Formats: sequence, C-alpha cells, structure tokens
Amino acid sequence: MRISILALTAVIIAATSPALFATQADNTGINITAQQEGPTPFISNLTLTTDNLLVLSRIQFSITPKPGSATRPISATYRKGYLRGRGYVNPTARQLVVPIFGLYEGYANTVTLTYFFNDGSSKKTSTIIATQHYDDACPFDNPGVVQPRSASKALSYDFILVSSGCSLHSPTVLDTDGLVRWVGTAGIQVHYTGFFANGVYLTRGSKLVRVELDGQFKVIADYASEGVTGFHHNIDPGKYGIILDVNTSTELQESVHLEVDRYGRILKKWNLAAVVRKAMIAGGDDPSGFVKPGDWAHDNAVAYRRSDDSIIISSRENFVICLDYETSDIKWILGDSTKLWYQYPSLRKFALSLAPCTIAPAGQHAVSITKSDHLLLFDNGRRSDHHTPPGVSRTYSAARKYRIDQETRVATEVWTFTNNESIYSPYRSSVYEDAAGNYLVDYAVARNPNGTKRAEMLGLSASGEKVFDYRYPTVGGFVAYRALPLHWENLQFPLAVDAQ
Repeated sequence: MRISILALTAVIIAATSPALFATQADNTGINITAQQEGPTPFISNLTLTTDNLLVLSRIQFSITPKPGSATRPISATYRKGYLRGRGYVNPTARQLVVPIFGLYEGYANTVTLTYFFNDGSSKKTSTIIATQHYDDACPFDNPGVVQPRSASKALSYDFILVSSGCSLHSPTVLDTDGLVRWVGTAGIQVHYTGFFANGVYLTRGSKLVRVELDGQFKVIADYASEGVTGFHHNIDPGKYGIILDVNTSTELQESVHLEVDRYGRILKKWNLAAVVRKAMIAGGDDPSGFVKPGDWAHDNAVAYRRSDDSIIISSRENFVICLDYETSDIKWILGDSTKLWYQYPSLRKFALSLAPCTIAPAGQHAVSITKSDHLLLFDNGRRSDHHTPPGVSRTYSAARKYRIDQETRVATEVWTFTNNESIYSPYRSSVYEDAAGNYLVDYAVARNPNGTKRAEMLGLSASGEKVFDYRYPTVGGFVAYRALPLHWENLQFPLAVDAQ
C-alpha cells in the first residue's frame, strides 16, 4: 500500500509541476526580432533575441530548395563561440545575429532555424526571407540549357564554385539547377580563386584576400616584399594550405608557386624554372634554349599527392611534372613526346611510358589527385604556343584520368570522357571528381560552329550519364575559367579542427 501511495504522489507531482522535467529548449524563449539585407541578395542577417543566452550552444539554418529542385538545402551550423568571435553576439541585449547565405535571389525563401542547447535538447522555427532581384554582368542568370538537372539521376554534389572573371563580383556559386546562389563581395574581378577552410580566396595585385560566406572580407597577406608582382591561374589545395600561382620581379614568368596557410603565411616555395634548369645541367644539357625568358612553361595548376608526398605541376607549354614536396627533385614527367622537352636527354629520362590505348595530355589544365590516388586532368588537346617543335594538336578536348605506377614508370589511362569528340576548348577549362565517378566538366572556351565561343558546364554521374548541361556566352574564356564541386549542405562554423 505504501508503494502505491508513493507512486501516486510521483504522478501528481509530475502532472502539477511540468517545469521539473522541462528541457532548456522548453524553458528558453528565442524570437526573430530583425531581418537585415546583406551585401548581396544572396545574404541576409537575422537578429535573434533570447531570454537566456547562456544555455544556447549552436544554431543551424537550412534553406528550402525551390519546388522541383533536385538539390539538397544549403545549410550551416554556427557554434555560439564562433558567432561571438565574429562580433555577432551582444550579451547585454541577449541578442545574436545569424548570417544566412545561399539564398535564392528575387524569391521568398523559406529558412528553417534549429536551436541546440547545452543539455542536448533542441527546437525549430521557420521564417520567410524575401530577397531582391540580382543583376550581374555575368550571363549566369540566362543559361542555355542543353539538359536540365535530372532528379532521377544521382549526383554527389549540388553546388559549384565558378572561377568567373566577368564582373566585380568574382567568383560565382551556382547550384546544379543552374541558379546563382552566391557571388563575391570584395569588388574584385579576377578568376584566380578557390574555396578553403569555409572561405573564398582570391587575389588583387600582390595581395591575397579572404571572403567569408557572410560577405565580409579582408586582405590577409601582401607578398610584395617577397617579390610577388601578381598572380595567375589557380588557387589549389596543398599539403597544409593552399597553393598560389605567382609571378615575381626576378624569376621567369608563370613558374613560381607558394603554399600558404589559411592566414596567408608562406609555408613552401617552388620555382619550376630553377628545378628544370638544375636537372638539365646535371644531365649534361644546356637549358638556355628551353628555360628562357617569356612564356616558356605557362604553369596553370598544382596538385598535392599525399601518397608519395609530391606536388604535380601542369606546365601547359610542356608537360605534367611531379616533384618531391620537400626536395623539389623531379620524380617523373608525363607529356607529349613530340614536343621540345623530349629532345633533351636530361628530361627524357624522367618520362613515363604510356600503356596501350593511353594518350598523353597536350596543353592540359586543372590537374588534381582523386580519392583513388589517380591523376585527373583536362586535356585541351592544344600544341605548345612558344616552343618548336610544338607537338600534337587535336580537334577535341577530353577529360582523362591516369594511374601512375612509379615502380614500372608507366602511366595508364583508366577513364576518359571525350564527349563524342564534339567539343574543342583550346585553353583554360577543368574537370574535377567529387565522389567516385561523379565529375564536373567545364569547357571554358568551347568553339561554336559560327566562330563564337561559349562556356559549357556539365555534370556526370557514377553511371556515366549526364546529369545537367549548361552553356553561357563568353569571349576570352573567363566567364567560367574553371568550375569546382562544392558541398554547402552541411557547413560547420568553426571547422571541426578549429573547434577541437
């Protein structure tokens, strides 16, 4: 009988005192009290007011895709400490600001906010953010749709960073529906750009600029004291940070590369002209007829290969060359053997043999290392412009992937996308692999039958099918110099490594 009385008492207490069992989510009030437009229609800032700021741990936003879209929502989670560090928390007013980026322009966006609390509880709310129309000099708002994004074909990525140099809002982020979702805010018109550590990097003069996704930006480094006069081509991921292609006042054109950390501090430097000159002299050749003033190399991309601690440089004029990361010693060369470089025994000894049915690249761009440790590149099929003999020229461009066997010194082509040999893009352009077999191909300066030019971007699924295909008018190939897959469906601020 005593047990029954105790049980009954507990039931009565629970029924009459729900606050004893309430969570922090239950007990904390949070209201959206202001909404402010950001620097572009793709960004908006929400002000939240709460009655207990101390118990709030983090906030996530998610933007509902448009009806019929096959893309995942753009979503990001901010820890309160990150927002505080960015100046978005006002403890006195018990307010914080949540930047929302990736909004559709000219549209009533549905945004869901999820509040997470210290006790593990959470709750959600939603709001509408109506944005203004965006008008830009770039032609991304009116693509030629060869094939719209297919909802029935799986694709591992939904967002694209386009290295666009066609307006002061470089670069541009598209979704795979072909809609603009973000543009640069630094007032810089340049195609030297990359995405790293949840920020966009681009250049101005001798300076490196980082743009946050909320639109704030700052110059993080100036390399003028290092002799840097400007940048060119790519910003690529390196061993520890990003690799910049630079020009200097004392070294040969487009031959120097710097690896810097996320704050712009220099970690490593490579000078391909010095590396090749040294190897040629050591091999008994005179380098003066090859490594010479002018556009002798035209380096346009660098990839870091973790499996053997090397960097792989694309020299458009000559070859793809692999260097030891620490010593800069040449490991191997992959390239067209009818070009000038192959006539020098000191360089020829580094040449990889080609397996049957393997084609060496010519005038290539966008070297990268895939998750399966293969070398991927865009083979433009273009001869050398500044050396004789110039090598082969083809009537089409192709994406090619190679397996490099350093023991047998053989390169084997393991995947090729020729697009039925229907498109020739002699300069610029790119191909990148996201998840296995999921590719993004960008023809930066494809030739039209009437002599005009276009940029064309298409996605390929793991089954080899085209998932989307968009075209844009271009002149010099800088509307879409290159295009990289992005994952903006689950961004974390700060990055996990920073949080630790």
